[in-house]
Amino acid sequence: MSAVRMIEEPRARAASYAYCFGDCRFDPARRLLFRGEEVAPIPERLSVLLVELVAANGRLVTKEHLAQSIWQHDAVSDGNLAQHVYMLRRLLGERARDHSYILSVSGGYRFAIPVAQTPIAREEPIFDAATMGDALLRSGVDPFRNYCQGSFFLEQRTAPAIKRAIEFFEAALRSNPNYVPALIGIARSRALLAEYWHAPPGLSFPLAKKAIARALAIDPTSAVAHAVRSGLLCFCDWDWKGAQEEIDLAIRLNPGSTFVRNNAAWLHVCTGRYADALAQAECALMMEPSSLPLQLLLARVMLHSRDYSNAIAIMTSLLETDETFYIARRYRAQAHLHAGDPEKAIADLELLPQERSEDPSFRLPMLARAYADLGETEKAEKVFAALLLMARTDYVVSWNLAVVAAGLGRLDDAMAYLEVAYDQRESTLPFLKSLPWFAALAALPRFRTLLMKTGPVA
Repeated sequence: MSAVRMIEEPRARAASYAYCFGDCRFDPARRLLFRGEEVAPIPERLSVLLVELVAANGRLVTKEHLAQSIWQHDAVSDGNLAQHVYMLRRLLGERARDHSYILSVSGGYRFAIPVAQTPIAREEPIFDAATMGDALLRSGVDPFRNYCQGSFFLEQRTAPAIKRAIEFFEAALRSNPNYVPALIGIARSRALLAEYWHAPPGLSFPLAKKAIARALAIDPTSAVAHAVRSGLLCFCDWDWKGAQEEIDLAIRLNPGSTFVRNNAAWLHVCTGRYADALAQAECALMMEPSSLPLQLLLARVMLHSRDYSNAIAIMTSLLETDETFYIARRYRAQAHLHAGDPEKAIADLELLPQERSEDPSFRLPMLARAYADLGETEKAEKVFAALLLMARTDYVVSWNLAVVAAGLGRLDDAMAYLEVAYDQRESTLPFLKSLPWFAALAALPRFRTLLMKTGPVA
């Protein structure tokens, strides 16, 4: 028997064979679609739809059969099925009215090109929740419990919560010094303290690098660890080539990881590839469509691509779903400012938690900028003065001081703050291209020089 054979019966050996068609290879066991060097995870219902179509190998598959296979006993409309076919066409790379893979025919659909099967090598790893869970539990109950607690606090993203997460990850490492998930948790936490402006990058990023280096020394096949390293190369070192190599490796190791796709999206934002960033965010969201953080990721990518109306709409929906999801309110305030609506931004900012650990990192600088944009200079100056006073004892990033100074028309001060931010390697500098805080500085040679030094131009 040859290594590749034509399909003879529907869904034959789906778990041990991949389907090959055109420049694509579909692995139904792992629900992965390979297109050239790209790998994309396929959601479960779309995977069932694709299996039915390729297994028929050009024969008609009726709408009734597809609906029964995908939704089983649930009632479903033709419109719902058509929407799933549309999403599958997008994943396959079809363009509008160019149905090179899936044809609509009377009563159903059929696949347009020949399909073959090829055996899947047994050594190919399958990443799933059960496998990951078994690996975690084999490392011991105490480290696993502390890791779960740390992960819970890490997702809250506030300064106190991130610091609490570090305590749990460190407790896990005291039980098992080689516990890779906890090392990754430490690296993520330390990086976030710098990226969310809670700690100086010169203090936090080196600790994050040290933890992720240990994790990769123990497990060089960890996709999440490589994605974390990509983030560090991106936001700390501004090493775009190295960051891309790490994220490419992470995707090859586990294309079904939403965390990997999240970091890929942010790398694309930093390098000005907004369409690619949106594609990665959409890919992550298709894997976990109910995830509020992933919906927020999509909205934030839209914000950076200056699609403010859609970004605001998504964040408004998130807050209607969970009004305690305050981080969505934080970024909706920012989107309102960029959209030229400072009054709505102020309404959001006044509802944010007023904590000393959080105020200098976001609420106060955004509030001062909102008042400045609204023309209420006296209020803006008062908040700015409070921020400068806090900077004597608390960590305040120069980027935020530059945002306020630019809003107040102090262009020389804003430029000076940005240059300090560059010297301190503040992680927000790559966003100079995508966040229009400094439009008034755009013509200055010093600003153009800084723009060139902080990242590649797409």
